[in-house]
Amino acid sequence: MIRIDKYESLTAFKQDVISFLEQDEAANNLLLGVLQSLSEQDLTPLLMAAVRNNDNIALVLFQTHPKQIILSKPAALSSQDIHDLGGKLAQTIQTIPGFIGEKKITIELAMYIAQAKGTPSRILMEQTIYKLEKVNHTRHTNGNLRQVVDSDHPLIKEWVYQFCLETKQPLSLEEASNKATFLINKGNLVAWEVSGELVSMAYATRPTRHNITITYVYTPSNHRKKGYASDCVAAFTQMLLDRGFQTASLYADQSNPTSNYVYKQIGYEEITDSIVIQFQ
Repeated sequence: MIRIDKYESLTAFKQDVISFLEQDEAANNLLLGVLQSLSEQDLTPLLMAAVRNNDNIALVLFQTHPKQIILSKPAALSSQDIHDLGGKLAQTIQTIPGFIGEKKITIELAMYIAQAKGTPSRILMEQTIYKLEKVNHTRHTNGNLRQVVDSDHPLIKEWVYQFCLETKQPLSLEEASNKATFLINKGNLVAWEVSGELVSMAYATRPTRHNITITYVYTPSNHRKKGYASDCVAAFTQMLLDRGFQTASLYADQSNPTSNYVYKQIGYEEITDSIVIQFQ
């Protein structure tokens, strides 16, 4: 029997769902990382819900972004369960802007909700989630990894702008500038430096009990296909493992075979496919 339990208390929500999410920290890195970064003093999330199947949590739904609800990695759910869930979500949640989650369940839920609400949906992005436990990499270039600092801001602002453009999350130049400032101030933004020039960057975010996620991996077009991104991500991943994280995870756009190849060569392994769907 499928039921949806909605929460008003962030503390109660965390108490109920974190142990379920931690069964696969890497696959749930987005939901778990965002959830653990919030406190009761922050703005209340737009949606906090647990889907229970015979009283056991089978799926977690969490929304802080106005355009999408994050779906956890699901427990075993039959096609009939997912059909029932889609109908109940359409009835229970007034506004469903879109989903990001494991590909199979996300597509099925989107289909049922689109039918129930008479609202067409579209796929924005298909990604693969990777997890690494041990770096397997030989350095390709004579460079070094260093933390990005305030004086790098003019360059990083442009890189953030281009990264968001290429990942279909466009920002204005002012927004990119503000984002660059935020990433630099967090202290987890690094770059690969060759002969005094920055040639690639990466950022670490959403730390959980054992896992941390790498994102904002970007190399400008004039420096691509030289091994810089590979060296940057490999060295940064090793640094994070040395800090005590047991695993690192990242998302890769399935339409970019180069980045997927690079991550696999470093030692990242595919664990699940993810998809972003929005309702129009």
